[in-house]
Amino acid sequence: MFDALYKEIKSYKKLLIVYASVCLLVAVFCSPFFGIQDFIVKASETELVPASETISTLTDLFVGKSLRNVAGAYASVVGVSAEPFTALVYLGLIENINRLCGSPLNIVSTPAGNPIVFLLVAIFFVISKLMKSFETTKVFGLCTLGELEKYLGLVFILALGVMNVVGLTDKFAVATVKAASAAPNGSAASIAMGVVATLFSVFMALISVIVYLVVKTVFFGMDALQSCFSFVPFSGALFEIFKTVFVVVILSVNVFFPWIGVALNIIVFIICLVLFRFFLSVEEFLRKIYIKPFIARLRGFNDEIPFIYKKIPKFVKKYCASENIEYDVAIPAYAFKHKEANDFRMKFMDKIWVVHTTDGTIFLKKKGLKKIQKYELFGKEKMYYLRKDFRFLEIFSNPVDEKLSKKDLRAVISVEYLKRFDELCDLLGFYNYHVVKENLKQTKKELRIEKREARKEAVKLRISTFTDNVVEKLKPAYAKVTAALPFGKDEDADYFDYDK
Repeated sequence: MFDALYKEIKSYKKLLIVYASVCLLVAVFCSPFFGIQDFIVKASETELVPASETISTLTDLFVGKSLRNVAGAYASVVGVSAEPFTALVYLGLIENINRLCGSPLNIVSTPAGNPIVFLLVAIFFVISKLMKSFETTKVFGLCTLGELEKYLGLVFILALGVMNVVGLTDKFAVATVKAASAAPNGSAASIAMGVVATLFSVFMALISVIVYLVVKTVFFGMDALQSCFSFVPFSGALFEIFKTVFVVVILSVNVFFPWIGVALNIIVFIICLVLFRFFLSVEEFLRKIYIKPFIARLRGFNDEIPFIYKKIPKFVKKYCASENIEYDVAIPAYAFKHKEANDFRMKFMDKIWVVHTTDGTIFLKKKGLKKIQKYELFGKEKMYYLRKDFRFLEIFSNPVDEKLSKKDLRAVISVEYLKRFDELCDLLGFYNYHVVKENLKQTKKELRIEKREARKEAVKLRISTFTDNVVEKLKPAYAKVTAALPFGKDEDADYFDYDK
């Protein structure tokens, strides 16, 4: 679980570093701590605060109103992570109604409250729900508006984090300056508290991004798995209704009961964290095998796509270096089925690496944090094939002397390699499934022709044999008849002699 989370966070390392830097700069330059001395001077000119009140203020700073502000500021993170379109429409609706009614609810303003943003998101929400509710358009919806929804949700979380950094730091600052004004070393205390407040607000902003990555991955994976039940009538529509109701309920609890909302958000996050590893594999499989190739197909596949993937993991490089292996092919693949070896288990949608070396083609896979598993494809009583499909390219094995339809091992790679299919077959040493199948068809056709000719010859032979037998049986009767007739005694006439 945690190694999968570490891997996912690491893939967003640059974004998180830039985001943390932006949040720190915003916290410093846009908060009252940038002019902390003016605050301390103004605070010192007022009546001094008793020490007991100072302690009370600091306590309230960390366990009272400030934490309630934090809870309210980040209340929408889980809901937005689960269903960005649904959550933004609901938040925008609540904010606009609240504004029109004179702001009776003390809720945090978000970008979703802007009327133009709300209208655009509402349009995307309706179109997305309609596409995902019907099985014929679900995959297309995931590949198009699903990607837009993902990035829109991430942008919202990033913007919300920056806004909260400013807002929360400001709230901490007011209480901190007031609390520190009674102490002789008020300036040092204020600066220290300002640093703590800034770091805490930036930390919360980063945590909100991590929560988004975890929850969004799980719900996106659930969307992908639901496609497997497309044969059930109305399953897509029911699933979309369930997700919408879930998001509306969780956001409503956060808006009207913030403390209960905090507990509910934590529970949802923990559940998603437990399921994260599995659904991360599902999401990666869907993106690399369906979504990315779908987008690439629109602009046309590259006939010079490299056989060495641009982002080869370190464990593949280290393994090849430790074994002194030189490779000319290293591409990711995903398992569909495996029945060949107990020491190399490939679960459905597990990511593996297809590597071709001077010694042949191997599968490499990382198990845990350090263990690396290798599986050599050749040297066994198997035939390995590469097959074209509209969705992907399939690698599969077939036992010798078995029907071609019997597959022991199945793994798929991106259809982006379609234009280099023949080269890939030659490099990896796989049989071209389509050529083999065509040859089998031709062989079967020739066999059918031979059988048909053999049947014809057999029929002719049976007819000839039958005729000869009939002639032999009729000869004595014919001789008697001709002998009895006065004009039938022609010694030279033999009507049963085929040569005359």
